Amino acid sequence: MGLGMRRLNRAQDVVAEFDDDAEDSFLALCVRAPETSLRRGISPYDLTMFNTPQLERFVVELEGLPEEEKTPVVRRVIEEAHEAIRRSGYLYFIGD
Repeated sequence: MGLGMRRLNRAQDVVAEFDDDAEDSFLALCVRAPETSLRRGISPYDLTMFNTPQLERFVVELEGLPEEEKTPVVRRVIEEAHEAIRRSGYLYFIGD
C-alpha cells in the first residue's frame, strides 16, 4: 500500500479520502523534491499533516510543477488542498 491522503475539516474529522496511484507518482514527486520543499517533508513511513498556512505554500509548489508531472493524483491533491484552505481544514498524509 502506498501513501494515503485525507482532507480533514476544522474539527479534524475526515471529509475526503483517497490514495496515491498504483505507480506511487505523488510519493515519488515528494521524494525527489528539493530539501526546502514542503513536499519533501511528507513522510513515506509516518503521518504528516499540513494546516492552512502550510497548504497555501504547498499549493504554490504543486501548481508550479511542469504539466507532465501533474498526474491525476497530483491534481486531486491540489483540489483537496484548495478545499481545505477554503474551509480552514487540513491535509493529512498517511505513510505506509
